[in-house]
Order: sequence, then structure tokens, then C-alpha cells
Amino acid sequence: MRVAILDCYTDEPSGLGVMPYIGTYPRYIAGAFIEKGVKDIFYLTIDDLRATIKRPTPLETAVKTPIKVRNCTPNVANTLKILSTSDVLIIIAGIHTPGKYLSAYPGTTKEVSRILDSLGIRTFSILTGPVASVGSGQWGGKKARPMAHDTSLFDIIVPNLEYAISTLIENNFTEVPETMPSYDALRSKAILGAAVVRQLPHDLRFHTAEVETMRGCAKANPCSFCTEKLKSGNVERRDAHDIIDEVKALYKEGMRNIRLGKQTCIYSYGTNSELKFLLSNLQPLCDILHIDNVNPLYVDVEKTKTIVKYCTPGNVASMGVESFDPVVIQKNNLGTSPELVYEKVKLINEVGGRRGPNGMPSFLPGINILFGLTGESKSTHDANMEWLRKILDDGLMLRRINIREVVIFPGTQLSNESGNKFLRKNRSNYWKWRNAIRHEIDNPMLLRIAPKDTILKGLRTEIYDGNTTFARQVGTYPLIVGIKGRIGLDRFIDVAVTDHMLRSVVGNEILIS
Repeated sequence: MRVAILDCYTDEPSGLGVMPYIGTYPRYIAGAFIEKGVKDIFYLTIDDLRATIKRPTPLETAVKTPIKVRNCTPNVANTLKILSTSDVLIIIAGIHTPGKYLSAYPGTTKEVSRILDSLGIRTFSILTGPVASVGSGQWGGKKARPMAHDTSLFDIIVPNLEYAISTLIENNFTEVPETMPSYDALRSKAILGAAVVRQLPHDLRFHTAEVETMRGCAKANPCSFCTEKLKSGNVERRDAHDIIDEVKALYKEGMRNIRLGKQTCIYSYGTNSELKFLLSNLQPLCDILHIDNVNPLYVDVEKTKTIVKYCTPGNVASMGVESFDPVVIQKNNLGTSPELVYEKVKLINEVGGRRGPNGMPSFLPGINILFGLTGESKSTHDANMEWLRKILDDGLMLRRINIREVVIFPGTQLSNESGNKFLRKNRSNYWKWRNAIRHEIDNPMLLRIAPKDTILKGLRTEIYDGNTTFARQVGTYPLIVGIKGRIGLDRFIDVAVTDHMLRSVVGNEILIS
């Protein structure tokens, strides 16, 4: 059997799989096929597919780096042959928390179907990933496109495909089984699937592997907009030994950068001793070890100290604050308060604010702000600005403020109660609200995080935009640095900060004589 895995990239509340991050889905699925004795497994990206219909401009000569084909794999020259000779084509897709990506552009099911049709590919196809569970929303501020729209484009749609592959092979892909995802069943698949990273684009030093620690959400009442409870009603914690053994397998394949994402809150993983056991065993295997999601409710001093001790500087606690407005907090089950969020921002700053050897503070909070939630009004923006100003005025740091319009997914409380009512009502204010945060908070915050003459080390030069090269460190939410001139892509460089923009900085490469 020959299998082609087409990665259109995924982004969801609990996990990121947009290049240069490699998500869990392609690795698990590859591991499940390997477990069944399948040897011919080819990993392709949506970029490979795009490049087969239009030859891209060489990266070094393009005026602006074409990010839709920036991440072609070593298989790109054989894409058509791989697709036409494979017995099964797996399409992984689904964006639940859309963003703007520096050097990648996620694919949609419509795009994949259109390209496959134009190429005359009739390979048996399986759609999976987040899109197969609750649909996908490529852009904020809209209703998600449910998977029902894709049933005519692909042969079968299978959520949690990695758990169904064994049965599908046995029944010759004629009947989709009901799956009961279990971490016991995942162990060997996660370890075996590490081999797929050999087929990633570029040097593995540029990539970060998203590694799963938990599924589900510990909150009794989920946030009104979130899909995590829809995908997994139960909270399950992955055994630390399984995580460590997966990272060991990735290490053997050459992967050195790990982000513990794929969970709603790393602080909920277990006791401080359990978290310390996990991180202390991962640290020797990693050049970069970062975490992602954090629920402010569960932040405490001891676990914060543990994260700072064992993780790499530049680490960010991405807090799902969403709003500082008490009305919005209550109506959307956010479970926090402005006062609580402030105290946890202060705590992480006090423990993690010291600058590390790479030039960035060790561990800082990041805040997510959502537009379009139930109960939103002009008072919502006033409350957001009040508390963000307090954080700024009190000398604290936020690594980044992520602002986006909510995606409305069927089955969520937001969809059932309000839909796009508040998006329609307040959309005319969003540019003004966003602009105020960018100018009044983000810019002075950057001046604090990376003052002029700060030396930032180990940045990968990633894209060109005209005569400017944009570079960033490897890891979670790295700071983007614009450098005058086209200085060569896919290099590691050090820079000195010379100026500040709204969400990025300007720097000069430090040349060693």
C-alpha cells in the first residue's frame, strides 16, 4: 500500500500545525499506517500541490516571498507521481483560530478539491483533522464552514483518523468505524510517526514540533465560542513517559525544537512535581522547549518557576483572556475577572521577566482578545483599554496581544445564542478598537520588551518583502524583526534592535569580523 499525506495545516485552540510548526495529525496518521506495516508513506504540503499547477518564482529572486509555496517538501518534484500512484490520499485541514502567518498560507478543502480535479487525480481520499470534527473557519468574523459541505469532495470524512486506520485497512476502507480516542492506543503511533519529519521542508533546525499533553477542557462550562469540548468531552492527561518517548523519537530523527501545545492549559497538566518530571526529562532533548496555552485560573507561583527553570527563554504563556468586560466574561463563561488576569500577568512577569541569553525575557504572558462575543458593546473596548493600560503603566510586560474576530462554530453556545449578532453590531468599531490597542499598548510594550540596542540571537531569516528581510527566533510567538536589505533566506543570524513598529521591531545584522 502507498499512502500520501497532504498537510493543509491546522490551527485550533489547543494546537498549531502551520509551518514552521509540524502538527500532531500528520505524525500520528503516519505512525498508525507504519504500525500496520505500511512502508510507502509520502508527506506533502499544500505548497507542493500549488507548485504542481504553477511553477513558483525562485525564493531569492521574488520581490515578495510567495508564502503559498514557501514550504515545498523534498517530494515536490514527484508530487504528481505520488498522488497518482498512491492507494489512499489523506487530506489534513481545519482552521479554528485563524491568524496571519509570516511564511505559510493554510489550504482549504475547496482549494484542494479544485487542484486535484485540475490534475485529474482520482485517488481514494480521506478528509481528516479539525475540519472533520466541527468544520473550519479560514477567516475570523464569520460562521465556520461545517464538514457537511465537503462530503461531495472527498470519499470519506473521518475525525480522529489515527484511531480508525487499523479498522479501515481491515475493511478495505468500505466502512468508517466509530472511534474512541485513547492515549493508550496513541503511544506507538506517536513514536513511530516521528519518522515523517524526515520529509519536512527546509532544515529541521527551523521547525518546531507540536507535542500533545492533554485533551479536553477542565472547565465545567466551556467558553461560549470554543471547540475543545465539542472535539473531546472528557479531560484526559497523557502519560509523561509517553510524551518523553515521543520526543526521544523526534530527537533521533533530528528534531530539536518542541512546543508543548495541544492542550487548553499546561498548568492543568498535573501537580508541580508531575510537571517538573515532564519538563526536566524533555529539557536535555531540546534546543528550544516552549509551552503554549495557559488558563489564568490555574496559574501559580511554583509551576511558573518550574516552567522558567526548564524551558527556553522567549517562552510565552498564551492566555485566553478574550475580554476584560465583566458582562462579556459572564455571558460567555470565561470564568475569569480583570483582577484575576492582572494578578496572574504580574506573577508571570515577576518570575519570568529576567532576560535570557537569547536576548528575550525568559517567560512572559500573552493575551488573546476576541471581538464578536455575546454582550459586546463600546464599554467592552473601554474595559479592555483600562486594564491593558494598567498592565503597561505598572511596568509589566505582555509579549503579544492577539486580537481577532471570533469564528462561530455550530454546536457552540455562541452559535446557539447569538450567532453573528454582535459581529454585525460592532464591526464598524473593530478597526478603531484594534488600532488603539496597537498604538497605545503594543508599541510602548515592545519598547520595554526589546529596547534599542538589545541583542537578539539565533534568528532565522524567513521571508523577503521588497528590500526588507524578515527574521525571527524559533519557538512560540517569536518577535518579528525587519532588517534592511536582502541578506539571504534560511540563515541563522544575530541582530541589534534599532527601532520599533507596532508589532515588530527593526534591527541590523551583527556581523562577526
